[in-house]
Amino acid sequence: MKTNRWRGRAGQSLVEMAMVLPVLAFLTFGLLDFGRAYYFQVSVTNAAREGARVAILNIYTGPQTPSCSISNSYATCPVQTDANIITSTSHELVYSGIPPKSITICPPHDSAGSTAGCPDSSNRVDKWLSGDPNNQNYYVTVNVKYDFQLYTPLMQQLVGNPIHMNVTVQMRTNY
Repeated sequence: MKTNRWRGRAGQSLVEMAMVLPVLAFLTFGLLDFGRAYYFQVSVTNAAREGARVAILNIYTGPQTPSCSISNSYATCPVQTDANIITSTSHELVYSGIPPKSITICPPHDSAGSTAGCPDSSNRVDKWLSGDPNNQNYYVTVNVKYDFQLYTPLMQQLVGNPIHMNVTVQMRTNY
C-alpha cells in the first residue's frame, strides 16, 4: 500500500513540473532579452552622448575672435566636422559590438549632411555666423538609431522584432 501512495505523488510532481516549467522558461528568457535590451540601450545612449560632446568642442585653436567664413569654414570656424562626430559615436559602440542603423547630426556641418528631422536646413557654420558676435552658442543634436533583435521567439511575437531604439542627445556649444 505504501508503494501506491508514493507512485501517486511522483505523478503529481511530474504534472506540477510540466505546468511550471514553461512559465520559468518564459521568465528566464524574458529576463535575458530584457537584460540585453537594457545593455544595448545604455550603450547607444552613451554613444549619442559622446557624439554630442564631440560636437560641442571648440576645434579652432587660433585667436579668441576668429574671422569665420563659409568658404573656409574648417580653418576659420570653431565648429566640429560631421565626420569627427560620427567617428566618435561609432567608436563608442565598437566594444559593445553594436553597428548603429543611423547617426544624424542637427544642424549638420557638411553639405552632404542629412537635414531630416532638423528644424531648418542651416548648417553649424551658418548658425555660428548668424549669432551674436559675443555669443555664438547654439544647440547641437545627435540622434543614434539601432534595431535591437530579441532572442526569444515568444518575446518576439509579444513585443515585436526588431525593437527600434532611438536616442537623441542635445548639448549647447561653448565656443
